[in-house]
Amino acid sequence: MKLARALIMIVIFFATVMSAESDKRSLLGDLKWRNIGPANMGGRVSAIEGVVGDPNTYYVGGADGGIFKTINNGVTFAEIFNDQDAYSIGAIAVSPSDPNVLWVGTGEGDPRNSVGYGRGVYRSIDGGITWVKAGLEKTERIKRIVVDPRNPDVASVCALGREWGPNPERGVFMTHDGGKNWKKVLYIDEDTGCSDITMENSNPRIMYAGMWTFRRKPWRFDGGGKKTALYRTMDGGKNWKIIRKGLPDGPMTRIGVQVAQSEPNIVYLVTEFIDGGTLFRSEDRGENWKKVHDDARINFRPFYYSDIRVDPTNSDHLYSLSGGLFKSTDGGKEFDRIANGVHGDHQSFWIDPNNSNRLLSGSDGGFQVSYDGGKNWDIVNNVTLSQFYQIFVDDENPYHVLGGLQDNGTWRGPSRTTNSAGIMKDDWNYITGGDGYYAVPVP
Repeated sequence: MKLARALIMIVIFFATVMSAESDKRSLLGDLKWRNIGPANMGGRVSAIEGVVGDPNTYYVGGADGGIFKTINNGVTFAEIFNDQDAYSIGAIAVSPSDPNVLWVGTGEGDPRNSVGYGRGVYRSIDGGITWVKAGLEKTERIKRIVVDPRNPDVASVCALGREWGPNPERGVFMTHDGGKNWKKVLYIDEDTGCSDITMENSNPRIMYAGMWTFRRKPWRFDGGGKKTALYRTMDGGKNWKIIRKGLPDGPMTRIGVQVAQSEPNIVYLVTEFIDGGTLFRSEDRGENWKKVHDDARINFRPFYYSDIRVDPTNSDHLYSLSGGLFKSTDGGKEFDRIANGVHGDHQSFWIDPNNSNRLLSGSDGGFQVSYDGGKNWDIVNNVTLSQFYQIFVDDENPYHVLGGLQDNGTWRGPSRTTNSAGIMKDDWNYITGGDGYYAVPVP
């Protein structure tokens, strides 16, 4: 009898829970999200990618904001990723042989203590109108994707992996069938992920990958060590070997690497060694390395930056992404800071191969476009990429929303308005700068 009563109570309990959930869904079913601002104040851009041969089209990915596409050189943007179940973007790649084919890696690839999580790889074959999940759901964060210039179905994914713990879904993965099947082609261990990957466009069988051991803990970050190394494959990912002749003997931290496409025997490596050295150059596809720069300014927080880009038309023209944006025109011997007046903390960058003076840059404060090699910049912050850490409301009617943003200050704005045009930029108040967080109104 007691057992029967217990079973009846369990059935009643679950029926009540299911009914409550059904009522909740019914109650919220017609409610829709609306954007209330703030506008034109930037936000962390973790990926930016142009389309070769079409200067009017490019894609902007937010650390926590999805993907936006413009087809009129930034005058207007369309949200193209909102219906997907991931919002944090780590990598965007446009297929060189078919620009309608897009590859997206989700999960921010710069492991600070506040990062969004990903759900693997997504692929579109119609320029972002529709998407399909393409696997690797447990990688958590993806830093880079490179696509074979000859075949849009062949791609290599640089998966950083889980930040707060171990997982085996990290390293370099390859697909030859558009993401239907994947093979893990470079794997070290459950604590070592891929921090960067680059490919020779003229010979895509040659690739370089930086493998980086890291772990974030509640009160500290551990990065680098004996298993952190640069690897190269000459046979399309079948075999990899460590290349470090000429590099310091001590352990290195996070690795950024890129091939000079105009002279593919030249490769650049940015990292940090205990024994000194920041930027290294090889002129024989990584067989031998030489230190060319050791100023920490160009990579002052290696775990967060370590990102070098090479002009695809000139092997001596480099850009280093760091707290500032730095440019070298002599192969890395000297760097000048460019983009003064532009928000710092640069995380993404694209150089137009058809016009290397045209640059797309993404930072913690939004994204910018230069048409003269970085001398001048247009700040194009007309998409909603703000990353709120905390939000609060006051007791006014209508109530106001207050919140602190990642590296974009603290703001206050109305929840609604009588203006037929909706809530405007001027309705929001900028309270203070820097990294915002708690903003509690006085009752």
